[in-house]
This record gives sequence, C-alpha cells and structure tokens, in this order.
Amino acid sequence: MTIDPQQLARIEHLRIPLDDPFSPMDWKDWYHYVLLEPQTGIRVLVNMTAIARPGDGEIQTSFLVTIPSQMLPPEHRPETTFATFGTTFSQAWNPGNISRKPLRWQGKGMQLQINGYYTQGEVQDARSQLSIQFDAYATATPILVTENSPFGSGFIGWGLVPGLQVSGELSVCGQSFPISPHWYCYHDRNFGRFRWGEDIGWEWFVAYVICDDGTPMTLVLDQRTNKDHTERGFPYIFIYIGNELTKVFVGATLQINWHWSDSSTIPPRLPGIMAVLFGDRKLHTPTKLQVTAADEHDQLMIHLNFESIVELIVPDNQQRQYTFIEEVTGSAAVILKLGENIFAAKGLVYAEYSLS
Repeated sequence: MTIDPQQLARIEHLRIPLDDPFSPMDWKDWYHYVLLEPQTGIRVLVNMTAIARPGDGEIQTSFLVTIPSQMLPPEHRPETTFATFGTTFSQAWNPGNISRKPLRWQGKGMQLQINGYYTQGEVQDARSQLSIQFDAYATATPILVTENSPFGSGFIGWGLVPGLQVSGELSVCGQSFPISPHWYCYHDRNFGRFRWGEDIGWEWFVAYVICDDGTPMTLVLDQRTNKDHTERGFPYIFIYIGNELTKVFVGATLQINWHWSDSSTIPPRLPGIMAVLFGDRKLHTPTKLQVTAADEHDQLMIHLNFESIVELIVPDNQQRQYTFIEEVTGSAAVILKLGENIFAAKGLVYAEYSLS
C-alpha cells in the first residue's frame, strides 16, 4: 500500500505558531496514540498536548495503562479483572521544548519525534512506576478529516493514521512487557482554538478486531456534541480492512446507543489534584455501546462492552472551567456486510465520552 507523504505531513504538522509572541492563548495542539495488544488485552493511551504558546503555555502529558490483573505481581493485583494505572503531568512550555522540522517534543519525562513515516515516543514517571518507549512506522491510509470545524468559541481539526507498525517496551509496577509488531497502534491528531469547559463534547472510539479468517479490521467513530449530548453533530465511522480505508458510514445511516450503569459511582480520576477537588462527584458511567449502520448497499453492527474507566479532568488555562473525559476500554464484536461479503470479528476497543 502507498501512503501519500504530503497528506501524512499535513496531518502531523504542528498548527500552533511557534514564532508569534502574540498568538492567541486558546490554541491547542495534541498527538494521541492508542496501543492495543490483542492476545493479552493490554490497552495503552499516550497523549501529548501543547497549550497556548511557547514561553507562556504548557505541555501536558497523559499516560494510561489497562492490564489484566493476573499479569501483575501479587502486591499490585486488585480483585477486579482489569487494573488501570495512569499518570498525568504538566510542565512549562519553554521555546526549546518543541521544534518543527523534523517535529520534536522534548520535556521532563516525555519526548516525541516524528519524521515522515517514523515516530518515536517515550513517557516515564518513576513515582507512578510507569514507562513506555515505542518506535512506530505509519502503515494505514491517513485521513485529514477536517481543519476548521466549528467547536465552542472557535474551531477544531482532526486527522488520523489508524495503523502503525510498532515496537518497544512497556513497564508497569516494575514489570516489563515487550511491544512487538503484533500489537495494534492507532494515532490521531487534534488541533484548534477553543476553551475547555465550553459547551462542547464528543463521542469517539477506535476498535481493532480480527475476522474469523484472520483479517484485521479497524473501526473509528467520531461524533461532536454539546456538553450534555442533547445536541449531536454529523457522525461518521471509518472502516479499514487491513490498512486500506474500505467503507465510511455517515450521518443518518448511523445509530449510536450508549448504555449506562444503574447506580452512580466515583470513578478513578486524574490528575490527583482534580481527583481531590471533585472527590464527591458521582456519576453514571458507560457500560456498553451499540452502533448499527445501514445504507442502500452495506450494513454494520457493533457491540462494545466496557471493562475499565478512568476520568480525566482537563481545566481551561485561563478560566476556572473544566471538561470531563471518560476514558473507557473493553471488548468489541463486529458484523459487517459489504455487498455479498460478511465479516465477523472480535477484538478490543478504546473509547472516550465527554461529560458536563
């Protein structure tokens, strides 16, 4: 498969102006990676975000690992089937932290380099006993979905590369796990100008599943909403068979139905200071998601069962307002009918649901 290098470069391009001392403070630009290990069920999120501008802004890092409890040492093994560990940290954005060509982020406990098809990433937090190092090579057709979609008081852009060949090492509670090419790696980019805590929200997931005949399939859903999800934008779901974009369902062809816990609970929260600030905030959490789609030619049915949750609380950098992001992972079952061909597949999902 041939990847258009210009399209890939356009997706990876940092949008925040680096040489404008007066650029707006509501700029946001982030690089987002999800790694899934189909055999053991390990799920990993790595996210690096630049806020505002060099000299006056921040670089924020999030790193979450969900792992089957039986894979952990006894002293770190909870009673639940899956254990989730995470860290988030921020640091002042000094002018030397980020450069463009090749793209390089360098800071305390984190680094990211992207040069054409190649990516190198690293996050370390000794206090949380978490670290990851990975090398990745883009293999899937990249898509720049939008660059100027209205969002809150400004706009947002989104591009994705839903398939990278990856290798490296993950460490959790002092135990190391090799990251080999049979892992799945998803990458996307968001960028724009808006404020966290505005009347904005979204529903998103990436599911990586294997068909009965061994064929890999990736499905990516995105739907923009307002804060309480009473207003929904134009949804779409991209379907990749192997590394090729094969089908897109959009708009009214999609039905998206979330299921929620019967009782409200206090989920694990990050960062720690926000967990204290909102320590008594209970909520109903996503437990399942069903997506159906049909047009005049093809049909799709997705069943997702969520097995872990962590709430990330993201504050605005100028006002006392927040966006709450539910990070959920679990299992996925898919039936896809393309013309006369039927694909049945199972695998893993990583999803986000924002809350007011």
